Parts: sequence; structure tokens; C-alpha cells
Amino acid sequence: RWKNYIIPAFYHIRHNLSFAIFYVLGTALAFVFIAIVLQLVYSVVGNEPPMVNADRIVQIGSSRDIRGKTVYVPAEEIESLMNEISGYELYALSHSEFVDVFGEHTFVSTPVNYVNADYWNVFQFELLEGRAFSREEFEYKQAVAVVSKSIADILFKGESAVGKRIECQKVVYTITGVVRDVSVFTTGISEKIWFSNKYNSFTPSGDHYYDVCVLFPQHVSMMTAKRGIARVLEDYYSRRGRKVDVTAEEVYTVKENLVNDIGIQFLFYGVPAVLLILLIIPAINIVTLNVANSVKQSEEMAIRRAIGASRLELFLQIIIENLILVVIGVFLGLLLFFPMVRMIEEVCINGVLEGTDTLITRINYVVILGGILPMMFVFTLLTGGYSAYLAVKKNMAVVLKGGDQACI
Repeated sequence: RWKNYIIPAFYHIRHNLSFAIFYVLGTALAFVFIAIVLQLVYSVVGNEPPMVNADRIVQIGSSRDIRGKTVYVPAEEIESLMNEISGYELYALSHSEFVDVFGEHTFVSTPVNYVNADYWNVFQFELLEGRAFSREEFEYKQAVAVVSKSIADILFKGESAVGKRIECQKVVYTITGVVRDVSVFTTGISEKIWFSNKYNSFTPSGDHYYDVCVLFPQHVSMMTAKRGIARVLEDYYSRRGRKVDVTAEEVYTVKENLVNDIGIQFLFYGVPAVLLILLIIPAINIVTLNVANSVKQSEEMAIRRAIGASRLELFLQIIIENLILVVIGVFLGLLLFFPMVRMIEEVCINGVLEGTDTLITRINYVVILGGILPMMFVFTLLTGGYSAYLAVKKNMAVVLKGGDQACI
């Protein structure tokens, strides 16, 4: 019975090739952008590397006192502050500076991150070569560094960067590992080089503070952790004569900060609206041609009804023809996914910002397919449902006599 649906569908596609090509290309263009949107959203709300523990990492940054002045914990006092916080596993320190970094062949002006050894355990970067610098190397003040793939390619022209040396602010560092580039849009991490903070001179900014990210075990309630950190911060600033009112609601996890940066309202309402627009705009164009195409099929539909086919069977036949075109278009869209992402990175991001930023850190096909499959069926109904209804509702006697196309 399915052959009775599929064979005529391919016959119509073959004999309406220009319409089929337009249908497939419109579908491919819509779904390549839908796939990009789905991946970007999941990269923020999901636990993708390096944010595997993002919902268990509490971020300690600057605060505001009762006069509205920004206050922070000086770098030299962070260790004593952390001794007052209980129940955490590890904490990561990071301090960003914009500097010149020299390699064997060239140099780059880029933001770098001065971090401690536990940074690599709090944030789970994907290593492509070598390893992150160890606690022993950090404690013994060895000049070590980790770089991203894009920076390694620039500084060493595609050669292996592990074991090579780079110079920054008159300190020569040995590279221990190369990590996959991450998207600043979904991770908030813009730095592509990480140095041991034992060599941090806080220049050229002169800001003597770190962002502190505290990793808590899975069994610890995040609200309990936030309350503990808020209490410790209030006591810390109080002992130094600063009145700072810090509540648990004002202390955020890394994931909460990422979501807040994008906007909760946008994630709940903006993203569905964007996906709906990406479905509707190409659907409108395709529906117009589909209605015209259904007129050509009216006589065939009338003959099929005359020999016993029901309107439901004819409706399904037209829908299946549309579904085949949508499936081909979605497949083509997924093939275009990587080229489109690279084009956006090169033309729209790096072409404007003159950097090496990445739009998407990694591709999760389960998420993309899980989101695309239901929308594929919705798109089929949007583009083919109305035209199929028009084709099968016409009066078969009038159609066979060559009467008005819209008669019922």
C-alpha cells in the first residue's frame, strides 16, 4: 500500500523538477539556520565542554557596597577567603589581560588568561594535543602554558605546538597542551592562551583581582553553597570596614551567568519566535507554488477518487510527496551545516572583529536531530497541508468535465 503513495510521489517529483528543486533549496536554507539556533541554545543550557560542571560552579566576582562602589577581593587575599568557605571541591582562578604573544614565526595581540592548576579540573576543555599543566609544574613555578588550536596554527603554521616556546612580557613559556577552540558566545571565554598565574604581573591593566569559580560536589545544594559564600563575603568586607549586602540570590553559578547574559526572556520567548519565523517565511513561498502545483494534480486526484480512492488516501499521497521533498531538503541542510557555520565565522564574526572566534564549540547531532525531526513534520504540514486539502476537496465530476478549478 505504501508503494501506492511513494511511487506516484517520485513520479510527480521527477516531472516537476523545477518546483522540487525550489522546494528542496528553500527547506535546506531554513533548516540549516534552525540547526544552528538549536545548537547554540543547547551549548548554553546544556553541559557541553568546557562547561561540564557549569551548574555546580559558583562564580565570585566583584560586588557593590551600600554607596554603589564596586569592591572585590584582592588577589593576595583570595586564599584566606577560600579557607573560610566550606564544602567545596576545587576553585579556579582566572585573570585576563590583553597582551602581545610571540611564537616562532609571528606574534598575536590577544587576551590571555592567567589561571591556577585547578582551573583545568573545574573547566573541562577538550585537549587535542598534550595535556594541561600539572599541579606540580604550577607549584614549582614552571613557566608553562596551554593554547587553543587556532592560536597554535597562527604561531606555528600548523606544526605541533606541544613543547614549543612562546614569549609574553619577557617570560618564555613552554606549551604543554593544545585545546579545542570554544565559542565565546556560549561559554563567555574569550581567551585563547592560558598561562600559569605564578607569572601574573597584572599588566597592562593594573587590576589586582581574580575571577573565582568554586566547584561544589553534586550532593551539595546550590542554594546552601550560595548562602555560605554570601555570608563569607559579607563578613570579609565587614572586617575591612565595607558595608556590603550580599544575598544568596545575588550569587550565581556559571550557567546562570551565561543564561542571564543572553536573557531568560529571550531563551523562553525569543528562541521559539526565531524558530517559528525560520519555518514560516520559507513555508509561505513554498505554499504559493504548492497551490499552483495542486491545480495540475486535480484531474489525477479526481480520477483516483472515481476508481475508489478516498479523500484521506489522496491527502496522504500529496503529504508524503511533500515529506519526501522536506526530508531531502533537511538532509541537504545538514550537509551545509559546517560550511554555513564556517562562513558565518569567517565573514560575519572574524571578518568584522578581525579575530579567530568560534561560533559553535562542538556539534551535538542528537540535540539537532531531536529538535529538527518534529519541526520537519510541522514544516511538511505548513507547506503541503493547505495545497493537499485544496486538491482533494474539489468535486470530481466537475474537474473531470473540465469545470472551474475551485468548484466543490
